[in-house]
Amino acid sequence: MKVLSVCLNPTFQYTLCIPALTLGEVNRATAHYLDVAGKGMNTARIITQLGEEAIWLSHLGGSRIAEMLDLCSRDNVEVLWADSKREMRSCITILSDGATTELVQEPYPVDASVERPIRELFEANYRSCDAMVIAGTRAPGYSEEIYIDFVRMAKAAGLFVLLDIKGDDLKACLPYGVDVIKPNLSEAAQTFLSLEVGETEDTSSLKEKIVPFMAEIYRTYKTASVFTRGGFDVWAYGPSFFTVPVERVKAVNTIGSGDSFNGALTVELLRGSDLQHAVARATAVATMNAKTLRPGTIIDRGERCIERNSEQSH
Repeated sequence: MKVLSVCLNPTFQYTLCIPALTLGEVNRATAHYLDVAGKGMNTARIITQLGEEAIWLSHLGGSRIAEMLDLCSRDNVEVLWADSKREMRSCITILSDGATTELVQEPYPVDASVERPIRELFEANYRSCDAMVIAGTRAPGYSEEIYIDFVRMAKAAGLFVLLDIKGDDLKACLPYGVDVIKPNLSEAAQTFLSLEVGETEDTSSLKEKIVPFMAEIYRTYKTASVFTRGGFDVWAYGPSFFTVPVERVKAVNTIGSGDSFNGALTVELLRGSDLQHAVARATAVATMNAKTLRPGTIIDRGERCIERNSEQSH
């Protein structure tokens, strides 16, 4: 099995352990880690950890290309890349007092010349894959048609296609035979209902509004919908509506859990599981990721942050 993971928004992800974060003060990290992240890389990493092959298509750029490629190599992920002529962004996760705080740097616009080599890399490689996952917002500078064209070509070649995107990009791709869409509920509500909903908010009251859209998408396009809801039950439709519970655990770092879900869901469906079993397995893998310190991994190296009480006792 070989999966092409497309994410046109590469990211260096710093994870900092700060026992007690205080705004306006100097906060010293007791531990810090660096990983390559972004939704597509996290998805590809999980697929490899589940024993399958994944390649990541993206642009890279600036002064840290070699560093990013080295980190990807350590994760056993092959990278297909073109030079964006721009620096790559960095995001910071702060783990403090049991809470996860994410500081997101918005990406620089890519040079207009980068789209052509990205398309050429796609065209040279997609037919050798069994599936394609497109995850995350494309960086500014790409045309509105690029995701549409990738989906159209992949489906014409018989690939399984999962999309974890939102807004107009998601809606524009649906007519081309997408197999599964998997935004989180917050993104789905914004895309289909024009509602602003927090990612960790209890959205049970929206079920009566969102399920008809899931049903309509399935009737019209034969596309299954899977909407994750943080620590609440997953909502899914295909060919009918069902829910899958999420195990209550003490999360260490939830960054990358949705991407872990993407990777596991794709692998399970390609291995022949039905949608309900695949969603249950993907939910379990996402929970495994939340119990690790680093983003987008199910390999627990035993790394943990020092709790506030533990630090004070020293």
